[in-house]
Amino acid sequence: MERSAGRFINETHADIQDLGRNPIHGYEDEPLSSLEEAAKTLVSFIPQIAQDVSTAKHNCNQNSHLLTLDESAAIYLYTMPGPVFRLLNQALRSEDRHSIKPWFSFLKLFITALKKLPSSTITVWRGAAIDDGVIFTDGDIHTWWTVNSCSNDLAVIQIYLGKTGTVFAIDAAEAKNISSFSTFPDEKELILMPGTRVRPYCRHLNFNDQYFLIHLKEESQQRLVWKSLIS
Repeated sequence: MERSAGRFINETHADIQDLGRNPIHGYEDEPLSSLEEAAKTLVSFIPQIAQDVSTAKHNCNQNSHLLTLDESAAIYLYTMPGPVFRLLNQALRSEDRHSIKPWFSFLKLFITALKKLPSSTITVWRGAAIDDGVIFTDGDIHTWWTVNSCSNDLAVIQIYLGKTGTVFAIDAAEAKNISSFSTFPDEKELILMPGTRVRPYCRHLNFNDQYFLIHLKEESQQRLVWKSLIS
């Protein structure tokens, strides 16, 4: 299958800015369904979704003791080349809340699968095709409501990023390693789930006028609860 840089690289400032709102509120009320059923509300803007679902269920990791077949296939579908990851994140960023509602059933299955996977404390890498340093100058916590794919191998990001751009080094606290469920296991992919909170750890660095390096640290939910108790 042809690979796509889109999961690992942000193209614009809007792709990574804090929305200041929770676009997926209410998804948790959806019943947990099969992937075929969850995909029915996506047909109007992904006409080939039934075929993609069939491919995902045929090729996904069917031997996991952690996930059901439908949960495993949901992750595989997200990593497949095609419109799913792009249109999902586009809907998550949209100002129109109605644009994300057709995704609620898929999100229920997808996020349920991710929550079942162990959380990893690890440094992961992500890229942006532009200089995103200006967004992270305030030292405040930024909440990412999109699904952010990262790799624990910087070389993967460099391949997709090209010769210029921004590299994020993210000290993740609750990253989900999906490499054994991905279409491309060699990309060593970890996901930062919707609602992930990150804080700039130091000023961004400029390397040879080619790359900006921004060091971010994920604020874990446990740490945020602890902070609220002592504040």
